[in-house]
Amino acid sequence: MSHGAAVRPGAGHAHQSGSLSTNRSAEAFDHGAAAETADQRQADYFLRLLSQNRRLIDQRIDGYYKAIAVAEARGDAESACVFRRTARVEEQERKALDGLIENLQRRFVVQPTSDGPRGPHLVVR
Repeated sequence: MSHGAAVRPGAGHAHQSGSLSTNRSAEAFDHGAAAETADQRQADYFLRLLSQNRRLIDQRIDGYYKAIAVAEARGDAESACVFRRTARVEEQERKALDGLIENLQRRFVVQPTSDGPRGPHLVVR
């Protein structure tokens, strides 16, 4: 055989290509499972992040309502109005977060973890 000659597979290699397609199917499945796991981790992360932000917003809204009560008790209508307006903005933000959380929960199913209270664990539906 000369150095410039190309080696071409013959008919005897047909079995190998069949096993290659089987390997490719398994490989595609592994990639799919890995992508699903990555999606799961990302969903878990975002659910924790959004839930934490919602708790912070709830705390701020509670603070604004307390400030409204204090301002009204002092007869400071202007401050009470500012606090009401700010509380409404926070309530809109909370509503948007609720929508994001609901969308995540609709796309993924919350599943308990065996590690204990680590936070919600989502599973792809």
